[in-house]
Amino acid sequence: MKSSNNLLKGIFIGIGVTLLIAFTAEKTFTLKFSETDINKHYQKLSVIRQIVDNSNLSHQEVVYVTKSIDSLQAEILTQVKAQLETPAPVKK
Repeated sequence: MKSSNNLLKGIFIGIGVTLLIAFTAEKTFTLKFSETDINKHYQKLSVIRQIVDNSNLSHQEVVYVTKSIDSLQAEILTQVKAQLETPAPVKK
């Protein structure tokens, strides 16, 4: 009797986890910037990175902020390259 209760609990937990996972979806957003705007934002991130490097923050905080900025700049470059390589749709 006890093992059947454990089995039933396990089934309900498995179904619950499956339902929770099934309803989580990743949303993708596309932001459009002009070339001058994206260059301006990229340069501002570089300036913020330099300010953080020269600040009195602890080493861990500087590393965290620097890695976050580097990650954001890398994502910007990836998105820009992907958009430049993808041909624009042709209107008929």
